[in-house]
Amino acid sequence: MQTEQDGFCHRGHRDHRDVSCPDRDSVPSVHSVAKAPWFLRLASALVASFCLTAASAEVVTVKLGTLAPDGSAWHLLLKEMAEKWAEASGGKVKLKIYPGGVAGDEGDMVRKMRVGQLSAAAVSVIGLHDIEPSPQAIATPGLIGNQAEWDHVFEKMTPVWEKQFRDKGFVTLIWGDTGWVYMFFKKEVRTPAQAKGMRVFAWAGDPASADGWKLAGFQPVVISSTDMLPSLNTGMIEGFATTPIMAFTARWYEQAKHMPDASWGHLPGATIVSKEVWDKIPPDTRDKLRAIAREYGVKVAKEVSKMQADAIAQMKKNGLKVLALDEAEKKAWVEASEKTWPLVRGRICPAEAFDEVKRVRDEYRAAKGKK
Repeated sequence: MQTEQDGFCHRGHRDHRDVSCPDRDSVPSVHSVAKAPWFLRLASALVASFCLTAASAEVVTVKLGTLAPDGSAWHLLLKEMAEKWAEASGGKVKLKIYPGGVAGDEGDMVRKMRVGQLSAAAVSVIGLHDIEPSPQAIATPGLIGNQAEWDHVFEKMTPVWEKQFRDKGFVTLIWGDTGWVYMFFKKEVRTPAQAKGMRVFAWAGDPASADGWKLAGFQPVVISSTDMLPSLNTGMIEGFATTPIMAFTARWYEQAKHMPDASWGHLPGATIVSKEVWDKIPPDTRDKLRAIAREYGVKVAKEVSKMQADAIAQMKKNGLKVLALDEAEKKAWVEASEKTWPLVRGRICPAEAFDEVKRVRDEYRAAKGKK
């Protein structure tokens, strides 16, 4: 397994051995072979066998980009998966990982997948939005109330989204979750009213999300996620929303050490691969690789809650202040998040996608006797 930080100028996905097969015109025709002496027929058979062996020896290289920092828990799990893929494929499939945003932010990675510079990417629903916006419905601020609710809705919706991605030329290897999203600020903020007008990070390439921040009372600053730290250092932005795991692994919290204890939503994601590249792998091998990927997806999902708690504990040791809120303050954050719903529905994601997620959520709540 190899991690690289360059090489995005090449479109190829296969490593070809130095094998030379004769041109088609130089291979005897069926009729001439039938009439030829036995030794010529044997030679022709050997040539055909040689070419087939060369084709089967081709190695498919899957180039995968991720924002997960080099050496982080997510990156290490991807490296483990790469080793398992190589073993299961007999060395015929190589997974090369480009961590830490060296392939650009999530929008850049999706664009590079479209032109063949990357084969795959592990991205959040923000990046997935550039392919299919429907999954972003489940990340709507305040729409999902707790972990059990989240698990139910997510499980029901992922098969629908997988078909949508496949129809657009992408195969979903892993569905994942980075945990609950919280706000991080450079100064103490306990309510949205106190944050009114503060400059907060908004994803580049998603103008509708910037409008959502405005509806919630913030002043969005559209930048690439790879520019987060310098923007915090210079004061270009004063806050951001992300998961504690990401804030810790990317070290963003070091410049924004105040976290109100009120969830802003969930941030799921997926590891996807171009169907064009995926189809170059033999079907039986694809089944093995996907099973391995799903196994790692389950492993990560089971660890997310622990990883989030560990991230918060480590950040607190390094100066993060988790601001305990009273019921009125928590309610104010819920109300601020709900102000974004009319914009999310229809602009950030299709209205029918939002409605379906909300319907599944409401059915679950009704079954549990919850409003």
